[in-house]
Amino acid sequence: MNRPRSLAELLNSGGIERLAREARRRRALAAEIRALLPAEEALHLVSADVDDTGCLILGMDSAAWAARVRYGKLELAGRRLKVKVVPRVDGAQR
Repeated sequence: MNRPRSLAELLNSGGIERLAREARRRRALAAEIRALLPAEEALHLVSADVDDTGCLILGMDSAAWAARVRYGKLELAGRRLKVKVVPRVDGAQR
């Protein structure tokens, strides 16, 4: 029988749950990286992820900050580093 499911059940199952888990993982990684960056640079970090080769990919909110991180850090957290520009969405947490 198809019974109505609560919103909590829907959010904790299937694809939505996987997306939520991935979002939590990326937020935790970004917080970890912010702690390693100088304060000024940490404020401009938008995202962080690790690719299939183990390379750390950082998203900075402007080309200037991306260049500063790119040339200031050849390696961060023991990983190779790629830095990209990712415009900040209004209301995004820093």
